[in-house]
Amino acid sequence: MNWLEHLRVFLFPPVRRHAALDIARQSLLHAAGAASLVCHGRMPGNFRIYGTMPEPCWWIVAPWGDGKDGLTIRSSRVIAVGRQTGKVHYDGSAGDEG
Repeated sequence: MNWLEHLRVFLFPPVRRHAALDIARQSLLHAAGAASLVCHGRMPGNFRIYGTMPEPCWWIVAPWGDGKDGLTIRSSRVIAVGRQTGKVHYDGSAGDEG
């Protein structure tokens, strides 16, 4: 890395796994305390998300939070949190049903 990249990383350190989980919990609002979250460093192979993320992301599997998690057959909910910015780039279906 050149000196400018080192300075950028020093001033804006990457988002770590625990910080990504905190960001996902904040986006869940009412289900935050009881939510069981699973964080992946790479997008799992069974996810079918069409499009690309603008930066590398943490891929967090989260409950839908509508009270129907154990009663319906549907795809998992995934939240993609940017590793550099901490921005939620995607919050929706993982496309892994079936």
